[in-house]
Amino acid sequence: MGDPETIRLDMPASYGYLDAVSSLIAALLESVEGLRDPAMLSYNMQLAVHEACTNIVRHAYGGCSDGRVRITLILSRQARRLTVELIDTGRPFDPSAVAAVDLSQPHEHGYGLFLMHSLLDQVTYDPQPGRNRWLLVKDLR
Repeated sequence: MGDPETIRLDMPASYGYLDAVSSLIAALLESVEGLRDPAMLSYNMQLAVHEACTNIVRHAYGGCSDGRVRITLILSRQARRLTVELIDTGRPFDPSAVAAVDLSQPHEHGYGLFLMHSLLDQVTYDPQPGRNRWLLVKDLR
């Protein structure tokens, strides 16, 4: 297989499509030889991407069903890295305005960014006029 392997999706910003993205992440990671604890790696990557997509649906689009999310999954076998790019045209937000998570106090919401930063090696959010871009990177070494 060539390097890198790229999968592109353009899907409605709906919770109903998150399982499809999770399945693609699992399939990509299953094809990588020599991973330490591939099941946990897959679960962590799926959870982080699920959190990002959930935030796009809930916050960027306010739950409206007419939004779209462009998703690009890039598996680089040589660099041993999985990158997920998410692009939406919803409302931008200021990550610095998100309160830090206090793990001593249980909350029902607000763990998304904390989880993404905890589970991934790189989380970048880049709002630009007319679009928002998330770049989520996991080192597979």
